[in-house]
Amino acid sequence: MRKNIKEIIISGIRERVKGTDINEENLKTEYCVITKAYTYVKNKKLSLTPVSFGYEGNELIEGEMEKLSYPFPHIALENFEGKIIYTENIDDLSFIHYLKLSKPKAVVTNTQIKKPVFIKKFPIFYVPSFLNQEKMSIKLSIKKIKETFTNYYFDIGVGAYFLYINFPYDSVFYDEKSINFYGSFKTLLYLLEKFINVKHPRGYRIRVIASDMLHKDYEGLYQHFKNIDADRVLSVINIQNCGLGNEKIIIKNRRNLIDSYHYAKIKKIFEGQKFSFQEEKLKDYSNIDRIKLPIIWFSSQPNEFLYSLKKEFINEKLILNYVNRLYFVINNLYKG
Repeated sequence: MRKNIKEIIISGIRERVKGTDINEENLKTEYCVITKAYTYVKNKKLSLTPVSFGYEGNELIEGEMEKLSYPFPHIALENFEGKIIYTENIDDLSFIHYLKLSKPKAVVTNTQIKKPVFIKKFPIFYVPSFLNQEKMSIKLSIKKIKETFTNYYFDIGVGAYFLYINFPYDSVFYDEKSINFYGSFKTLLYLLEKFINVKHPRGYRIRVIASDMLHKDYEGLYQHFKNIDADRVLSVINIQNCGLGNEKIIIKNRRNLIDSYHYAKIKKIFEGQKFSFQEEKLKDYSNIDRIKLPIIWFSSQPNEFLYSLKKEFINEKLILNYVNRLYFVINNLYKG
């Protein structure tokens, strides 16, 4: 962790909600990371850069190499058990959902994946060199990590039911200077200002949560919901990769994220205000569906610079435009 990202988050929240009690959930988790990996190509040692974490298998991976060049969704129909997949290009990280169904031993790619990917069954490696061989042997070193992580949450309003505003972050992997962190974080802060200084919906509570371990399959959010009565949760608004322009409502990742009621209501709200309503399948890798609740998520996509640009490129006007629309949706979502 670079600068203490937890301090950035909690100080920013406290500045907007002065006098509000902020709860902390200190939770534990563990996972494996690959500290070193290499193979041999024509008797020359070639280092491999791990772009995934969580792999719990053997430290020696051997198998036939399968080169992929056809559309990724078709991978789900194949069985690559016992094989090592090599693919030059990965344009859409959602392919990993299909890839997992084909059960390879490992994946090697020439594409630099900028975000950490959590997978237990097999590792993914980046290599700059093109590969052309029938078999591959990968030697790696694995280390088990134990972490204590923190969720922060507080309530606005009163009522027996909750509308969740989820700001996911990652205290291990997040760069506090990255545009994907700061776009979402500024969205949260501006939204809080509106709830406090303008108004918030009546009849139910808004629970705002900054949930840790985003890149470990939203572990913070998942563990939080294990400790509450999920039947009292109306929906979860996910503030992630937003405020950068080009937001689309995410219909599904590998499964449907939003249910028919919330979809129809949001579409009606947008059309009534003559807002542009665009829907898409998520083009990123996410397992937020594991919480099994209706998820309302407006994500900026396509956005090729999401994991590479720094916060200096943030356009405050785009964030404010998005916040105004999201605020209007929240205040009208359960009216009538």
